[in-house]
This record gives sequence, C-alpha cells and structure tokens, in this order.
Amino acid sequence: TLDYFDLVQQDQYLFFLIPGLLVAFIGFLDDFWGIKPSIRISIHFLSACLGIYLIGSFPVISFFEHNIDLGVFGICFGLIYTVWLINLYNFMDGIDGLASLEAISVLSGFALISYYVQLDNYFPYLLIVLTFSIFGFFVLNFPKSKIFMGDVGSGFLGLVIALISIYSSMNYPQLFWSWLILLGVFLVDASLTLIIRIFRGKKFYIPHSSHAYQKIARKLNSHSKTSIFVVLINVLWLFPLAFLVALERIEGILGVVFAYTPLVFLVYYLDANLPDKQDA
Repeated sequence: TLDYFDLVQQDQYLFFLIPGLLVAFIGFLDDFWGIKPSIRISIHFLSACLGIYLIGSFPVISFFEHNIDLGVFGICFGLIYTVWLINLYNFMDGIDGLASLEAISVLSGFALISYYVQLDNYFPYLLIVLTFSIFGFFVLNFPKSKIFMGDVGSGFLGLVIALISIYSSMNYPQLFWSWLILLGVFLVDASLTLIIRIFRGKKFYIPHSSHAYQKIARKLNSHSKTSIFVVLINVLWLFPLAFLVALERIEGILGVVFAYTPLVFLVYYLDANLPDKQDA
C-alpha cells in the first residue's frame, strides 16, 4: 500500500522550494520596503532559471501527434512563461479570494487529471497538500479578508504553478496544454489586458484597474461573486476541456483555442462596454 507520508521523502519535488523561497523573499522585501523593478525581475528570472535547471529541461511540445523538441528555444520559452506567471499572479491578486480560489481550483483539478493519467504515485498528493495549504489561507482571505497575499504570496504561487506545470509535462507532453487550459482565466485576462494597454499607448507598467475581473467586480459590486464566477468557469468550462486533452481525446492546441475563444470575447466585451475606473 502507498504510504502517503512518504511524500516528504520524495526529494525530486524540491525543484520549486529554493526558487520559490527566492521569489517569496524578494516579494517580502518589495511588500515592506519596495524594490526596484529591475532587481525584482532579475530575481524572478534567476529563480526561473534555477527551477528549470533542477527539473532538467523544458518538455517537448505535443503538436498533432508529433512531439517537438524546441531545444534552447523551449528553455527560453519556459523562462518567459515562468516569469510571466509570477508577475501575472501578482496582477490578478486584486480582489479578495480570487488568487487563492484560482490556485485551489487549478491545482485540485490537475490533481484529478494526474491521478487518472497515472502521472506519478505521489504527484496527486503533492497537489492536494498544496491545495489544502492554500485553503487554510483562503479562509482568512475571502471577503471580508483579514489577511492579504501580497507579492510574497502571489509570486510564490505563480512560480510554483509554473514549475509544477513544466515538471508534470516532461513525460506527458499533452499535459502542458491541459495546464494552459486550466490557467485560461488568468492567462487570457492578464495577457490580453496588457496587450490592449500597450496598443493604446497607456502606461501598462503602472498599477491599473483595467482587468476583466476588476470590471466584473465593480459591475457586481462584490468580490466574492466575482471569485465564484471565475471558479465556475474553471470547473464547468476549462476543467472538462483540460481533462479531455490530458486523455488525448482532443488535440492540445485545439483544446486551448476552444477554451480561450469565449474568454477572449469576454475580455473584449468588458473592455468595450465597461470603462476603466482610472485611465493611466
């Protein structure tokens, strides 16, 4: 029988510990004293490099029944992907409960996926442990929150999710597409909002309230309803598609396109019909 407590002895899962501590430390300093963006992003890239080095590489990409090894381009993409998730999680941590609920729904969803594809004897339980750890924080973070995630928490979560998604896809390339689908709400909202602001000549690098989730929260006048709305999208729309991709019932890239299309339209609709709270 499987001894669940043997999980702590699986040192191959430590690939995110040291990089995560680096990101959390620089986030802690930034929360309390403020750190130059150049220093902060440098630590993020250093942490991403260390994480991918400990994993071994970036996985091959499954593309229409072909596994494509991107080599050094894959590693470069992995670094950008990891650093973007670190910062993306910070951008999306703007209302009570959202970032923690996103992590809970994504990690628990992939725990179920990894169990069904028999990814690893211990991997689903690692995700469950992380999920319950985040749930302990969520109880105090849900409206009206008593504690806040800050850069220290959001950056750590973003890096951990990025590195776990890379690690889990090393032997099962189609799973990386599943991760991209599960993370669809955050990836589409943050990325598309950034692109829109750049094309409009706005100062995209300063704090703003232009994300779709922020506009929904203002429209509903509720943080909790907005967070629950995101969870429903994850559970009812994104998870089934991610599951089918993991089982190779749907081609990965097609699953991503199918999953992202309504999310892109939603972001554009909100951008066109709900004005920004402040225009920078």
